Order: sequence, then structure tokens, then C-alpha cells
Amino acid sequence: MSGKTMAEMAIEVRTLSGESTVTTTSPDKTINDFKLLLKLSFPPASSSPNFHLFYKGTKLSSQSKLSSLSVQCGDFLVLIPFTKKDKPRVENPSFSNNASTATSFSDSTYSDMMQELSFLRDESVNLSEGECMVLSEAKCRSSNVLASCLCPVWLKKIVEAFAFVSILSGFLHLRTDEMTSACLKGVLDRLEKFGVGISMEDIDCLSVLCPKVVCFLNDDAEPKIFGDALVIYRCSTKEGDKFDGKFRAGKKYTFLSKIFSLMKKRERSFKTSLWKTIKLLMSKQRYENLTSLSLEDVLIFVKEGGVVLERNNVKQAGRSWCSSSKSRSVKRRCHDTGQLQPDEMVEHLKKSIGSDGQLVHVEKIAARKASYMEIPKELSDNIKSALKSIGINKLYSHQAESITATLAGKNVVVATMTSSGKSLCYNLPVLERLSHNLSSCALYLFPTKALAQDQLRALQSVVSELDCSINIGVYDGDTPQKERTWLRDNARLLITNPDMLNMSILPFHREFSRILTNLSFVVIDEAHAYKGAFGCHTALILRRLRRLCSHVYSSDPSFVFCTATSANPREHCMELANLSTLELIENDGSPSSEKVFVLWNPALRLRTEMDKRVYDLDSRNASDKSLSPISEVSYLFAEMVQHGLRCIAFCKSRKLCELVLCDTREILEETAPHLVNSICAYRAGYVAEDRRRIERELFGGQLCGIAATNALELGIDVGHIDVTLHLGFPGSIASLWQQAGRSGRRERSSLAVYVAFEGPLDQYFMKFPEKLFRSPIECCHIDAQNQQVLEQHLVCAALEHPLSLLYDEKYFGSGLNSAITTLKSRGYLVSDPSSDSLAKIWSYIGHEKMPSRSISIRAIETERYIVIDKEENETLEEIEESRAFFQVYDGAVYMHQGRTYLVKDLDLSSKIAYCEKAVVDYYTKTRDYTDIQIIGGKFAYPARVSKDNLPRTTAQANPCSVTTTWFGFHRKRKGSNQIIDTVDLSLPRFSYESQAVWISVPTSIKGEVERKYSFRAGLHAACHAVLHVVPLYTRCNLSDLAPECPNPHDTRFFPERILLYDQHPGGSGISKQIQPYFTELLHSALELLTCCHCSLETGCPNCIQNLACHEYNELIHKDAAIMIIKGVLDAEKSYFEGNPDSTPSF
Repeated sequence: MSGKTMAEMAIEVRTLSGESTVTTTSPDKTINDFKLLLKLSFPPASSSPNFHLFYKGTKLSSQSKLSSLSVQCGDFLVLIPFTKKDKPRVENPSFSNNASTATSFSDSTYSDMMQELSFLRDESVNLSEGECMVLSEAKCRSSNVLASCLCPVWLKKIVEAFAFVSILSGFLHLRTDEMTSACLKGVLDRLEKFGVGISMEDIDCLSVLCPKVVCFLNDDAEPKIFGDALVIYRCSTKEGDKFDGKFRAGKKYTFLSKIFSLMKKRERSFKTSLWKTIKLLMSKQRYENLTSLSLEDVLIFVKEGGVVLERNNVKQAGRSWCSSSKSRSVKRRCHDTGQLQPDEMVEHLKKSIGSDGQLVHVEKIAARKASYMEIPKELSDNIKSALKSIGINKLYSHQAESITATLAGKNVVVATMTSSGKSLCYNLPVLERLSHNLSSCALYLFPTKALAQDQLRALQSVVSELDCSINIGVYDGDTPQKERTWLRDNARLLITNPDMLNMSILPFHREFSRILTNLSFVVIDEAHAYKGAFGCHTALILRRLRRLCSHVYSSDPSFVFCTATSANPREHCMELANLSTLELIENDGSPSSEKVFVLWNPALRLRTEMDKRVYDLDSRNASDKSLSPISEVSYLFAEMVQHGLRCIAFCKSRKLCELVLCDTREILEETAPHLVNSICAYRAGYVAEDRRRIERELFGGQLCGIAATNALELGIDVGHIDVTLHLGFPGSIASLWQQAGRSGRRERSSLAVYVAFEGPLDQYFMKFPEKLFRSPIECCHIDAQNQQVLEQHLVCAALEHPLSLLYDEKYFGSGLNSAITTLKSRGYLVSDPSSDSLAKIWSYIGHEKMPSRSISIRAIETERYIVIDKEENETLEEIEESRAFFQVYDGAVYMHQGRTYLVKDLDLSSKIAYCEKAVVDYYTKTRDYTDIQIIGGKFAYPARVSKDNLPRTTAQANPCSVTTTWFGFHRKRKGSNQIIDTVDLSLPRFSYESQAVWISVPTSIKGEVERKYSFRAGLHAACHAVLHVVPLYTRCNLSDLAPECPNPHDTRFFPERILLYDQHPGGSGISKQIQPYFTELLHSALELLTCCHCSLETGCPNCIQNLACHEYNELIHKDAAIMIIKGVLDAEKSYFEGNPDSTPSF
């Protein structure tokens, strides 16, 4: 912002999405006057019904003068749209008594319209001078636009006519009636007695001026869909009743919120259309001012096609943008179905749907030759013969090494790339042992049912070639009861998962005594999947298993792990099973084909098109949809299938899977109808029969493509796949490589396309591809000493076999004693008082018959809310207590398997939410805030860290208390995200103990920041930035970790720190994992902020805006965050270099 002269000033205004303008006006103008000027000259303001202006983080009052601002060179105002939160008051219009409702609405509409029209300017006037044409002739202007405006009477009457017909239409819509000319005339005749001078001729003029908003149809027309247009059917009074019956039949009740939204949308369309028409007419025919125009002039101009002609010119200039709501330009639609190779597909994409620059990087990964070894001599001729019968005459080097080590009795972990044949590493030694020792048994653990079924097929193909019989079976939740009994009695190789081991095998271990007594091997495939909360639970379950084998069945099985490449496979697997020795096999001898990895950024095309945007509401919404990452990946999916490339489209959620499948099928309906049924979705939630059918069809080649969650990320063999699509970053670099490894499994070249969302991490990789392709794979960490999880599993272990401090500490660690003491005080354990402490045996006396069933091992929490379909009396879901009130509360919209429900009743005492199916055009989002208290002190700043001890950071990882308060929710319109209602709630707070990692911000830095910016906003932004880069350093789901976000409306004390915390009760171990790397996190966050070229103080999704922010990214400041992070890094550097003057002030 800069001063221009004493009489005027040039003001720069920016939006959150990056648009900017410079407008010149007088310093004597109010903020409200300036907003009206922006509505005329700045398209983002014109398209926003309501917006605030902010200057240096402060919202400007409408009546304050521009001259009151401290104008400095380089300053600017920020335009932030908002939606009024007041719930609309609904009154039944009584046209027989008064017209107050219509008058009020009319006055409001007319006032808004006049505010916009009052700034129409002469073509001869320089636009930067900001003179109002109408008011410049009158030489006067007051704050009341209606009192000072000299606009013609006909214009006011047209606006009043529209306001009237809009209200009447809403009233009739509420009654499920259509608007007819007979009804309209009757109401106007009655209103005439009260001085309302609107006639049918005025209504006819509306349909001429704005035919897309108001239109007349003959009474013999069949009911059709006219979008959001206000339709009036011509019919006589005598025909009215008959007509109403014809159209009312089958019509459904419409919610008031929808009616009000429709009225508002029509109002905006009407005002925009009329404004454009008048301005265009004045420009074309050189009218000096608005008062020179007559209604007849405007009607003639419209009827002669002046508006249509101009629109055609606009379309001709920008035809690729102004398309229909469901189409793209012809060049983006490919109808060819010719075969293409993966490398050919890249060139094809550049010339077709990627011609707008979305393809930002192509990484070619060279092929790797195989390294073979002879089949180990330890394998019998029986096994060698079986291998030859399936076409295997030699093994990869890593296979031979692992088989030799396993048969030598060692615990082994094989850490090689995806599709490297790891299953043979454990199948061959297991089958060798079982074929020689007819009593030996093996237990296979897989994290998913799909993997279990896949390995069952692989095993059966080998076993069928042996000259001995080995009973094999899958024991999971889909196994029928009769088959379970047979497996317990006969199986020698049991395939299951940690969930079943926890709930069905260990609690009933006596029924599995034959297997456990003779257990020779425990195989754990896809070991990298056991991380975070899930990994913590699995680690304790494996400790329970090993304890029972030792204490009860005198067996000591060997462990074989297989994992994708990670930074610490040996350490991770040793911790997982509590092993003292483990041999690592990591030299990959398998071949790999050439892979082309493409980075695809839809945001670039969106920004390009926004620069060319014609500000029309409907076309903008349609184009935004067509430019979304979901739409882009759907087009890519269709392209792959059309050109003969088998494809998996990986999505991060069930809902995204369904959306991508739906959009892709819609595309194929037009481009290749015969392929529509060759694609499907694969995700959790399907019944077992459907999952098995899809797996068979995918493996057998009947399916050409599949949209899947990470259920297909793991090592299931789905046959040959040519292409993998990745919608958004999956949470870790390792997961991305794991997914990409699904393609090219038969030594054929393959293609991977990573399609970015607008989120910060996706955009970071789009800007810095080397960070994706050159960064090391993340570590896997678990916290097996998590006290809460330990206590849960000790209860289960005590039921399975009494606990002993003397013999069980080697399984459960040093925390066993304190955990037993806690469980005793809570009434779960009891011991013989006559024994000394070490010799005591602790037995289970809890009230739960089967405590293992209360543990959900895929989450930390034990308390959960049950969601029930009230009509079907069917349980839909169980939600962790900490997350329950984000999803279920009275009035909440709840989603389950693509169906929408409304929560009708939330029973807090029984923790049950009752839902009913509903069709709504909105979703709900809670209003809440979360406080984090470091346990051990109100401020709990870290103690000084020895400069001689690593890690070189003053960041601390401490226990913390997290308390969430819910005080209401918003109803938000689907698509537009517009807030249509705000509701208060009274719900109990939720508090739990967890873990946090944090670093204090020196008081000197706080003082420097506060001289320029908001310190709280800077802390908030800094926490966001650090969170964004966490996946660069550790394997985690960002949903497990959250930043400390200040509530913008909360004036309480806010701690001076950058803090991240584990969202799960008890902690998931992520905070502890990243504490040693916190300085590196700060460096990466600073790089992220400084390399992002957004010019807004509130940043952008690429740097400090977090789509999951609890406070909706309010109160954040990019420059303040940069100052804070730089200051903390400087203080850290000075402290560890021994400069006492710069030691952090704690």
C-alpha cells in the first residue's frame, strides 16, 4: 500500500488464493465505500456476497475511514470471504394481510443492487480514479445509498419485482406447489390493495432480462429439470387446480435451508446478470450515465441479441474454460483404445490430458539384473522337485541366504524390495521342516485378510507338488465355525492375523495346544505394517505368545520376518517380537524392470485456468470440479484402461475409492463403453464373498483396473499390473514405493503416476522432486513400553497364565512391576499374600470374562461409542472415545459405506449413537478447541541439556494431558463448503494422557516478533510447518500427530512453544521418535516456508495452512513463523556452540 497524492491513495488488496489488485480512491472514503468499489472492479469481491478486509491481522470496521490506516509502502489489505452465521428466521407470508416480508426483502435486495450500480463509471473516466458515474453528476453522496442514489425508477421496480417473485416461489416450493401465472396474477391483484405496484408486465420483463433466472413455460409442457431457474407456468385460473395436481404428484418436501440457499443463489445470479447487461449496453452504445437509460433501451438491447453476441465473443476467446458443467475441451477427451506401452503412455499424456502442464516431473528408474544362487543343499529332493514343477530351477541370492539361515535355527528378517519373491524365503524352510517332522507346526501372521488368502493360494501350489500331505488353512474372522474346529484339530500350518491371535487363539490356547506344543516357526510378513498403535499392540501380543509357548508348552519357535526396505528393519523386528538375536538379509538379488515415475500436479492447471477465468458462478463451479485431483486421477485411470494397461488407482480412503470408481466409469461410458464393467473398487467394508471374488477376478485378469485403499498396498499378488496411480501422498515415502511396486512384477516396464492434492506435503514434493526420490526410507518404530497398552495386555496375559515378576519381566520389560501394582489397585489382579514379592504369582480376577475382546488392536483406546442404524437395529461402527464427538452428536451427518445418516439421538450414558438414513445436501463439522498441558508443571520448560550428550537439541518429549472441548457444529453446503447454519452443543469434555514433543521459544524472540506480527499466529503457523515435514523423518500417519493450535477467540494464556502431540491416548510413540530429529525438522520447515512464494501473510496450503487444522487455519502468520523458527535455530546453534549470551531462555 502506498500513498499517491494528498487527495487519493493506491491500495493493494489480496485474497487467500493469490489474486491481487491495486485500487485508487480518496482517503476520506469509508471501508464500506471501498468494499463497494471492490465489488465493481475486483472479481473475487464481486463473486463473494460477504467479505471482510484485514490489515495487519486486524479486521477493519465498515465505518472507519481509510485515512485512519497507517499506510506504509508495501502494505496491503487481505480480502477474506465469509458466510453470515445467523440462522434464517422463517415466517409464513400472508399475502392477504400485509406485504412486510416482501418489502423487507425487496428493500434489502434493492439496497445491495444500488450499492453495486452506484459505482458504474463512464468509459472516459480512468478506472483507477474510482469516480461513481451517478453520484458524480449529483455531486453528493451520503452513507445511505438509497437516500442519495439517482438511479431510475424502472430499475428499482424491476428489482422489487424480482424480490417479490423469489419470495413467492420459495413459499410455493415449501408447499410443494409450482408457480403458475394464474397464481401469480391472483397474488398481485390482492397486493395491489396494499399499494404494491408490481404488475405481470414487470414479471414478463424479468424473463426477458434474465431468462436463465426467470422463465415462462406453457401449461402443456412436461415437467423437466431447469436447474436453479425460477419457472412460471402459463395457465388460466380455471386450469390452476388441475395443473397443481399434475405437478404436485410425487414431489417431495424440501428443507427450509435448501429453499433459502436457492433464493440466495437466484438473487446473486439475477444481480450479476442484470449488472453485466446494463454495463455492456452503456459501453456499446456510449450512454453517458445510468439515468440516460430507459427500460425500453435495455429490453431492445437484450431482444436484439446484444448480450448473447457478447457472450459468444467471450466464449470464442476462452472456449477451453467456458464449457458445460460436465465436459472438458475435445482435446482432453481420448476415444482411442489402441494398445500403448508404459513409456508410450507418458508421451501420450503430455499431448492430451496433460497438455496444460500438470506433468511436472518424470523420473526414470533403471532396471536391475538378477543375482542367482543354486538351491541350498539343506533343501530335500522333495522340495527341489516341487520347485522344478512350478518352473523354479535356481533362487535369487537373498532367497538362498535366508533359507540357509532359517534352517540353521536362526531368527531371520528379509528386507528387500517389493516383488522380490520374499514368500519363498519362509515357505521353503517351513515346508522343509514340516515335511520331515510330521508333528511340527507353523503360524503365519499377515496384517490383512487379502494377504492371507493370497499366501494360501501360493502355498497350495507348492504343497500340491509334494509327496506328503500338509494341512493348511486360514483362521480369521471370515472362517466358518465348522472349519475353525477342523483347523484347530488338524492344521499344521495356520494362517491368521494379530487380531485373531489376540481374541481367539491366545485366550483359548488350550484348544490350540497341539499347534503351540509343536510350534517350530512364526512367520510375520509385511512387518513394516506393524507401526504406531497397531505395532505397539502386536508387539505385546507376540510377547504373550512367546510366554505361553515357553511357560505352558515348552516350545521355542524361530521367527522369520519379511519387510519392505526400511531404515531399521533389524532393530524394528527385534523390538516387535522381543528377540535378542536376528540375522538381517538385505542384499536384494531379484531383478526389476524399468519404471517411469511421473509427478502430476492438477493445481498448476487450476492456477493457469484461474488466470483466464470468466467470473460466472455456474461455469466456475463446473470447472473447479473438472480440475480436482479426483477428476484428474479418474481421467488417468480411464486412459490406462482404454489403452490396454492394467492399473491400480490407490486412494487414501474408502470414500475416495468410490468417487474415483464412479467418475472413471462415467468417463468410460463416453469413451469406451465396453470397458465400464472391467473396473471396480477394493476396500475394507465389503463382505468376505465379494472380497474373494474381486481378488480372483483381478488375479485372473478379468478386471483391467481397480480403485483400492492400502489394502492392496501390501504384497498380495494380483497378477501383472502395468500402472499404479497414487491419489495424494500415502503418508510415507516407503508406502509410496510399496504401492508403486505393485506394477512391473513380471519383469516388464511399468509406470507410476503420483497425483497431488493441494495439501502442503503433496505440493512440497511437486516443487522438490529430489526430496521424494533421493530421501532415505523412513524408520519403523514402536513403543512396546506404552504403559496403557502394557496394562491392557497384562490383564489378558494373566487370564491366559498367571503372571510372575521373576519369570515374565524378560517378556514385558521393566514396567511390569508398576503395571501389576496398578492393576492390583484396580481390582484386576490378586496374589498369594504368603509369598515374597518376587515369588508371587498374580492371577486374573477381573469382571470381564474375556478382556481381550475389549481391546481394539488397531487403536489404543478401550472406550468406544457404538453407532446403530435405528431402523435396521444394526451396528454400523465402533468409534474411539477421543474421536466420537467429531463424528456423532445430535444433528450430525454420519457416513457409512456410501450411505448418509443423521444422528437422531446420542446416549452418553450407554455410549450409543442412534442414526437414521437421510438424504441431505450438507455435511456437518464440529466447533471445538484442544488444550495441551505438559505433565510436571504449568509451564514445564525443559531442563538444560548437556552439550556433550546427543541429541543436540533442547527439544523435549514428555507426557502430557490433552483436553478437547466441543461447543457446537456447522452445517456446511456440499461442494461450496458454505456455512448454512451454526448450532451450539453441550457435550462432556474428553481428556487423556499422551506424549508430546516440543521446544521452547526464547523470550527475546517473542519480543522481536511482537514488534511486527502476532506472536500467537506465528507459533500456530510454525507448528503447522513442522508437522508438514514430519513424514520426511519417520514412518507415521499424520492423523496420529497433531499441532498445538490456538483458538483465535480464546484470550487465555498460550504457551510460548512449538509443540506436536500424539492424538491417541497413551501415545503412539511418534513424539518420542522425532524428538532427536527436532532440529532437522525445524530446518526442513524453514526451507518449506522460504521456498514457498505465496505472498499472503496467512500462507497457503503449500506452507502453513493445514487442511486438518482444529482452528480452520485462523490466526496464522507466515512471516512470523519464519522469524520464530529462525530465532529458535539460532538459539540452538549458539547454545551448543557455547555462547552463553544466546542460550535459550527457558
